[in-house]
Amino acid sequence: MPAPALIEGIVAVMQVPETGVPTFTNAKPLASHANARSVLGGLLIAQSVSAATATVANTFKPYSLQSSFLAPASPGKDIKYEVDKTADGRAYATRTVRAYQEAPQNCVFIAVVSFQNAARPSGNVLRYGTPKPDLDGEGPDDVDPSAMKMMQTSMLDKSVNINKLEAADFPFDWRPLRMDMSEDPSSFRLWGFVRAPPLSGDSHALHLAALAYASDEFAFGAALAANPMAVGKGMKNITLGTSLTHNVSFHDPQARVDEWIVIERDTTWGADGRVMVSQRMWDMKSGRLILSASQEALVRLRPKTPGKPKL
Repeated sequence: MPAPALIEGIVAVMQVPETGVPTFTNAKPLASHANARSVLGGLLIAQSVSAATATVANTFKPYSLQSSFLAPASPGKDIKYEVDKTADGRAYATRTVRAYQEAPQNCVFIAVVSFQNAARPSGNVLRYGTPKPDLDGEGPDDVDPSAMKMMQTSMLDKSVNINKLEAADFPFDWRPLRMDMSEDPSSFRLWGFVRAPPLSGDSHALHLAALAYASDEFAFGAALAANPMAVGKGMKNITLGTSLTHNVSFHDPQARVDEWIVIERDTTWGADGRVMVSQRMWDMKSGRLILSASQEALVRLRPKTPGKPKL
């Protein structure tokens, strides 16, 4: 059995005893990213999935998550996750998870996680899914393992916090393949591959929580990459960038995060200081669509420098 992968500690939670409602906290310290100003959103998402899953029977598998980021979470303080058993049925269940630091009044994140009972036959149903892109037959072995780091270095100013992080700070092996650019940001597409190192266990709850984390990593960067002139070289024109909402649909409860996944990201809209990013993930071997996600983020740019008056 392999040693636990980094992502396993990131998504892990443990129950807090003697509380009125099911309450969990991070099982490992949050400050794995020493240079991060706040906890990465993917951690809040993944740990909320883990906490909610711990309150349903083993036959219930998460199929969706809708969430909102309410305030920055400090890496130096533990997070508590209160789980409200919002609805319980024979086929479906819903949990509302509130994440807070120090006191329930300081809620930093809220998520609604929905489950379906895999033990109940679904009967005669519609079956289809967007096919996996063929990417001209290229695979992860055709991409330099250091390609993500090189992309970050080329696109981001050296002062950006993410460029100060070490390889050990990233729990996944990202292999960006290519980007399709045009003058229209909504036509932008990014393709690549991602997987975690082998996990020490086969828990489907663990794999799905880890997939939820992966869906947030670098997510709204697609909107920035689609607007190179506006964000400037090294993205020097960005004064603020933070996630507002994150929604995930899990299409395959048997999906594994430690096998190669094909990922596609695009941005569909930007206005009023916000951007929308969408993504899809496929199991590379089977071609099954295993996850869809969307994220809305706040992005602010430096004011435009007034031009010189015409003579």
